[in-house]
Amino acid sequence: MKRPLVLAFILFLAALPVNAEDIKRVVLYQDMAYITLEKTAQDHRVVLDMPPDIVLDSIMAAANPGGTLSSLEIEPWRASTGKAKQLHELLAQKKNQLEAKKRLQATYEKQIEIIYTAAQATRRDSSFPRQRLVESLAFIDERVNALNARSIRAGEEITELATQIKDLEDQLRTLSQRQGYRLTARAEGVLNISYAVRNAFWQPEYTVMAVPGKNALSLETSARLWQSTGMDWEASEVLVSTGRPSYGIQAPDIRPWYIAGIRPRVRALKAEAEMTAAPLEAEEAAAPEPVVKATSTSFFIGAARSVTLPGDGTPRTVRLQKQALSPTFSRVTIPRLNQAVFLRAEGPWAGPAPIIPGAYTAFVDGEFCGKGAFKTFQPGERLSVDLGRDEGLKVRRQEERFHEKTLTGKDKTTYRVTITIENTRGQTVGVSVKDQIPVSQDEKVSVELTSAEPKAQPDRDGILAWEMACPANAKTTVAFSFVVVGMAPDTIW
Repeated sequence: MKRPLVLAFILFLAALPVNAEDIKRVVLYQDMAYITLEKTAQDHRVVLDMPPDIVLDSIMAAANPGGTLSSLEIEPWRASTGKAKQLHELLAQKKNQLEAKKRLQATYEKQIEIIYTAAQATRRDSSFPRQRLVESLAFIDERVNALNARSIRAGEEITELATQIKDLEDQLRTLSQRQGYRLTARAEGVLNISYAVRNAFWQPEYTVMAVPGKNALSLETSARLWQSTGMDWEASEVLVSTGRPSYGIQAPDIRPWYIAGIRPRVRALKAEAEMTAAPLEAEEAAAPEPVVKATSTSFFIGAARSVTLPGDGTPRTVRLQKQALSPTFSRVTIPRLNQAVFLRAEGPWAGPAPIIPGAYTAFVDGEFCGKGAFKTFQPGERLSVDLGRDEGLKVRRQEERFHEKTLTGKDKTTYRVTITIENTRGQTVGVSVKDQIPVSQDEKVSVELTSAEPKAQPDRDGILAWEMACPANAKTTVAFSFVVVGMAPDTIW
């Protein structure tokens, strides 16, 4: 009974992170990370292995009160730490398992050979009752079949282990091509070391829970974190930031715009994208719950405590915050583009940090209705969330066209559009209907709206809009007509 418990304990230990780097603070941007560690000097020095993806110019080191820092050196170093060491140990474990399986398979084959040898060695001249012979043959057959089955299973496990070993060797070969670095500092006491590293990411994930009947909507924000630096991280604190340091920090400078008789070639102005990483101020006392800290350039959002992030890109999702809203629910249809009615919620975004572009999953009245994508919404801006098709409303758009020639020989085409909305629900529903007429940018072509029922006027972009109250179990119609003079009908759409 003790053996399974010992084996389970060994497997538990094997599953723990190996040589994970102890990190005080990680700030994850959308394409990199800024890491802060504390290291105590041993024998008057601090030695720290760093991943290949480090931004060398970003390294900062300072002694904590009571300590000293005399010198700092950084050199290329290929150390078997982090992910590389895990792969080495896992590879050795798999090879041991492979050898054990091969020995076990050889044992099964040897047992089969012994059984057949013993059967052939039976004395032929001795009396051997028929019943005894039948029983012996049945025993041999049963025993050999069982051993054959075990040998086949062992062979399949050997093939699987050989495949795993090859995959691990390929991973190690790839990892060994990446040159890391080693930091050596002559110091006393505790050093605070910070640096930026690439191949570390986060992206927002949103969950929208809407209850239109109560004018209620909640927006839960989570962060998907991952890094593939090859070194595991054990972080005491993880924050995510809306900033993007690698996009460059230099503001563009406008220059004179010269024109001549011959039109010059226009070149787009580019801002230089050199990244200058600056040390981030550490918070003296972080709040126990995720909080938002606004700086002069970005927002820092507390994500989680005591986080383990594997260096092989394995993701982890943590919840950031949940915000309740009291939006206005409406339904909108643009049948020229899509003959369906969509449910939409709109209201001011009162969260402490902006919503950055990302995917959201929507639930309406507790039921999954699909996935969408947010654009950027700043605090105080009007948030708009599409919640999917309203299957209780059906839309049909019909278009008729009549072509003729004017007295001057110009093309004249009359278009009549009819939109029918059928409300199969048991209550009146408000629907925003949008359509459009073309806008002429040619003085030889004219466009005129001749009728609209209900009445509507196009805006400067030719957009027509109606706010319709669609009665229960009834059909509602919108119709409009317009005329295009001076253009053949086949060239309009």
